[in-house]
Amino acid sequence: MADENRVFVGIDVGGTFTDLVMFDPTSHALKTVKVPSTPPEFWPSVVAALEAAGIEKKQPVTILHGTTVHLNAFLERKGVKTALITTAGFRDIYEMRRGNRPRPYDIHFKYPTPLVPRKHIFEIEERTAADGTVIKAPNIAELSKIAEQIRAAGIQSVAICFLHSYRNPENERIVEEALKQLLPDVFVCASFQICREWREYERTSTAIINAYVSPILKQYLTRLENALEQWPDNRLFLLQSNGGLISAREAKDKGILTLLSGPVGGNVAGRMLAATGDRNLICIDMGGTSFEASLVVEGASAIRTEREVGGFPILAPLVDIHTIGAGGGSLAWSDGGLLRVGPQSAGARPGPAAYGNGGTEPTVTDANLALGRIRDDATLGSGLKLHRDLARAAAARFGSTLSLECDSTAQGILDVINEQMANAIRTITVRRGIDPRTFSLVAYGGAGPMHAAEIARLLGIRKVIVPQSAGAFSAWGMLQSDLIHDLAETSATQLNTLDWQRVREQFAPMEAELKARLLGEGAAAKAIAFEHALDIRYSGQEYAISVPLDGSILDPKADPARNYSTVRAKFDALYEATYGHSNPQELAEVATLRLRAIGKTSLNATAFASATRIEEDLGFATRTRTVLFDGTPRETQFIARRDLKKGEIVAGPLVVEEATCTTIVPPDFTATIDDQDNLVLALRENA
Repeated sequence: MADENRVFVGIDVGGTFTDLVMFDPTSHALKTVKVPSTPPEFWPSVVAALEAAGIEKKQPVTILHGTTVHLNAFLERKGVKTALITTAGFRDIYEMRRGNRPRPYDIHFKYPTPLVPRKHIFEIEERTAADGTVIKAPNIAELSKIAEQIRAAGIQSVAICFLHSYRNPENERIVEEALKQLLPDVFVCASFQICREWREYERTSTAIINAYVSPILKQYLTRLENALEQWPDNRLFLLQSNGGLISAREAKDKGILTLLSGPVGGNVAGRMLAATGDRNLICIDMGGTSFEASLVVEGASAIRTEREVGGFPILAPLVDIHTIGAGGGSLAWSDGGLLRVGPQSAGARPGPAAYGNGGTEPTVTDANLALGRIRDDATLGSGLKLHRDLARAAAARFGSTLSLECDSTAQGILDVINEQMANAIRTITVRRGIDPRTFSLVAYGGAGPMHAAEIARLLGIRKVIVPQSAGAFSAWGMLQSDLIHDLAETSATQLNTLDWQRVREQFAPMEAELKARLLGEGAAAKAIAFEHALDIRYSGQEYAISVPLDGSILDPKADPARNYSTVRAKFDALYEATYGHSNPQELAEVATLRLRAIGKTSLNATAFASATRIEEDLGFATRTRTVLFDGTPRETQFIARRDLKKGEIVAGPLVVEEATCTTIVPPDFTATIDDQDNLVLALRENA
């Protein structure tokens, strides 16, 4: 991906702001830019960020991009009109779901309405056996009649999912090719193109979600690519939900792979941060609209190969991220006299009342400003001016409906939103048997560092890390991402009788397929590496644990008995670490083969460590102001981050300012700059 004179740009488009981090290998400089997002068409803010960064039109540029445009369309049920074609006799798989109830004691629980109504699910006579043998080829004449119905219904996208196509996709391939000829203006997605694992409902759900959102992403990327023609020598990549990059060309047809591309960037950057310090991190990203929490465990991102998003299962590797509607723009509201905050957001327009763009309801940003935690006597990034009088007026007006004064209302808003964010972290830690007190908290996003210390206190976490350019940390993570592709194939076999030669033969064509993809995206052959794994479970179980394989296991000269004992020991250990117990005497079986292909880029944490950082100089000067902490006024020093001396410990209360974010250091915390230039907040020993 690297060549002479090419600059690399990471761009994270959020609901309120668009963040850019540019690395110029020639000058060895890192530049950070933040501009307002431009909903509902977000691509203009990408162009605005590139222009604000001063990238000349003749400059070769590689753009590594994260967007939530299709995720938002999915969550808001604003995807395209979609149909499903499935094997005759299996029309109801999608609506029947699974028999289990996620919340068995919740009498009000309801499954989400299917993305495809039953009237738009079509059957076709075809059949493939469980071993991959084609019993009956699809009838093309029958498909022509289905195509007429799809056209008449105004369908914009079609998912194809046939029984046992994970074993042999031939029938799906035939129907996919024929349908593209019959319906050239309709998006067509066959399940084998994105998922080759068993479980018919989950595979069907995955194919439907891809068909539902990919046209939205495709339209967005097409418009963005047209706009980027101003920079003739540009290369556009998207960050995938698995933490790796994919070319925009391939991403257009596989929107599901980039569904979480926006939030994942921060976790990738957190993983790089772990390489030089704390190995166990809770990463929190609080922007203007949402709050995301994820884990880095022993230096690695927590990845799940199956999870639910919006109430629907997805079979694809995703960084395990938990999202709630909590951001600087989250609106306060009354629920029968009870103070609530979010998930509704003021967004970029009109934004918080303090922006002066017409907003009248108080937001989290307004609450911070009303209590004096953000200065209102300076112009922030992109020329934004905050108005404290408008923030206090909004808080007072809303508070009067709850019989609260302005300051009490503002503090209540912060208390509620902080508890909501702490609960989001408990969802991925405490509820899974993980003690958050053994982790450090990494805070980023425009609003994350303002709330991090108070969230840490609620969870018993004693150390908070605010990295450099924390407000654009997700964009910075995109610069450190590699090209990554994942492939999985179901292969049900007893582990103790596994034919290792057969395993090597199964992995070989998978490696060839992914290597070709990476080479097509510009990866150097010598920079491509493979990671192999087996999904293993105890016999009779439904779900499996992914067990990584080292190179010696797949060596043709490896002893099969030793392979078995090594892999079995790893599986039992991982099972016990996950569930708190194991059963070494029980038979184990392999469910799935997994392969990850990585195309290493020339960019990494080492390249950035000594880079010169260039941020907008907002003219922050040290001064003392009165700030309210839990209702108590405290004289608080406001200081520019650049003015903090490395290694010097400063006691709170303190407000640390920089171009992309503001960090609040409460009275019971201290702050210092560590050897990696991170701002570290520590809970005092007697607190």
